[in-house]
Parts: sequence; C-alpha cells; structure tokens
Amino acid sequence: MSFLRIIFVMISLAACARPAMAQRAAGEVLSRAVILYEELQLERAVVLLREVTSPSNAAATMAERVQAMKYLGATFSLLGQRDSAVAYFRRMLERDPFMDLDPAVFTAQERQRFAQALRETFVVGVKTLSDTGFLPGQGRVSLRFVTTQHARVQAVVRRPGEAEPMATFRWTAEGASESPWDGLDQHGARLSAGRYQLDVSATATRDSATDTVTLRFDVNYDHEPLEDSLALDPRSLLPERRPPSIARSQLAAGLALASFAIAVPSLIGHGELNGTRRHAVVMASVTASGGIASFFFLRRGSGIPANVLENARRREQHLRENREIRERNAARLAAARMIITPTIGESR
Repeated sequence: MSFLRIIFVMISLAACARPAMAQRAAGEVLSRAVILYEELQLERAVVLLREVTSPSNAAATMAERVQAMKYLGATFSLLGQRDSAVAYFRRMLERDPFMDLDPAVFTAQERQRFAQALRETFVVGVKTLSDTGFLPGQGRVSLRFVTTQHARVQAVVRRPGEAEPMATFRWTAEGASESPWDGLDQHGARLSAGRYQLDVSATATRDSATDTVTLRFDVNYDHEPLEDSLALDPRSLLPERRPPSIARSQLAAGLALASFAIAVPSLIGHGELNGTRRHAVVMASVTASGGIASFFFLRRGSGIPANVLENARRREQHLRENREIRERNAARLAAARMIITPTIGESR
C-alpha cells in the first residue's frame, strides 16, 4: 500500500469517527455545555449546545435536545440576544410544553425571556404520571395536562381507529392541570382492559389559537388473584339406579328355585307323593312368577331414592360453592385498581 493511500484511509477513518464519537457522547456533550454555562463561558457553551440540537446528531435523544434548547435560550438571554433566546424557548415548548425554568437556577432575565416565549407560543401537552393505580369512579386518572396559556380543553377517549368516543371530558386550565376524568366511560362503566387513544384539543381563550396532542395508552387492572370455579366430579355422586344385572340375577334365582321345587318330589317320591308334587308345582309357579315379577320391576323402577336425595344435596352444595366463588371474584374485580401506561410515548 502506498504512502498516499495510507494517508487517505486515515483521513477517512477520522472523518467517520468524529461524528460517531459526537453522536455517542451527546449526553456528555450536554453535561459539559451545562458546566460551561454555569461558569459563564457562554460562547463555548453555545457551540456544544448547538452540537446536541443539530439534525445531524442522530444519537441525541429528544429529551437531550429539549434540555439543550432550554440552555440555549438561557444562554442567549444572558448574552442579550433576546430574539434568539425567545426562539429557542419556543422550540423547547413546542416539543415539551411541560418544561419550566427553576427560579433557584435561572435568573430573572432568563425567566423574563421564557415568559415572553409562553405568551407567543400556544401548545397543549399530556403525559402519564407514575402511579400505582386508582379505583375508577373514586379517583382521577393518572394523567397530567398542560397549556402554555389559559385555554378551554377537551379530551376524548376512544379505541384506536374508531370514531365512537368512550369518554369525553372538558375543563379550562392554564399551565399544568390534573385530569378531571374518573376512569369511567360515558355510561358510567369501567373501561375494559386494552389499548385506547386520548385526543386532546385546546383553544386559547385570548386569541382562539388551537393545538392538539394525542396519547395512546394501555389500560390494565391490578387485583387479587381470581379463583377458578369448581367442576363437579362425577365420581363424587352415588349410583341412582341399580344395575341391570340385579334384575337378571333375581330372574335367574326365581327360575332356579322353581326348577328345584319341581325336581325334589320327583327325585325322592318316585311318583307316590302326588300331593307333594302338586304342592311343588304350585310353589314352583309362585317362585318363578316372583322371579319374573322382580325382573320386570327392577328393570322398570330400579332407582335408589336415598342416593337420589344425597346427590341432589351434593349438586346443590357444588352450585353454592361456585356461586360464592363468583361473588368473591366479583368483589375482587370491583376493588381492582386501574393502571394506565403509555404505549408509544407522549406526542409532546
């Protein structure tokens, strides 16, 4: 490889490495810029802050860009460049209207330029709050709204892609405000778990300027574990009818006794005991008839009343236990806490 080619490769690598290092270190660049701002090395701070907000710095997050815009507005305020200060503060508010200047950190001059930006910029914002949940109908949804000016605000909750609103609420506010929504739909019922979309529109009362913002969120419920209903085990029930084999055994026994009654006189009497034979025939007929009658009776009415009553009691107990389980589950669901989490983050 020639010397010129080596030089060319080194220059190319350096050109690629510099933006990559800058992008990877966006947070470090911002931290260094804030230190320079605090040390009143304002021109040097501006260079680093603009590096963070540069469109070519793809590694910088939105939060880092917004923070850099805040310090650019503050830095230009101290440099006496009012228009630039207000412009950066406005860009900051358009991306995050919840941003503010802490009086313990920023001077009155900086806050004055920020107040001017608030008057010239009308935006509405919404975000979710860190919360462990609340009882719908007994609290307020963990949402926070903000308008940069006094405004009439309307929020509509609906399923994504559907026009029918699930809930609509309106209020007037200036600055940050809590949600007036209690988590119930327009019919007073809880929202079912799932994904929803919150469309917020605001109109400034001063000049009728308008702005909108959309937040998609998931609704879930936190409750005690639910109990499973009990299945009735057929093996726990007693037999309610006698098996057919009993009828057959009764028939067989009756016929066997009848045969025995006829056969005995013939075997022991050798024809001399005519009366006994006649009695034997009668007894055989009665015995056979009894076996046959028992067979048909057991075939037609082989139920076991005591077992039927006991099974009815067991079935009723099973129904009662499942009813109690449903009541306990309903109580747990009624006490479930509603939890809202953003799905794709806030638009602003």
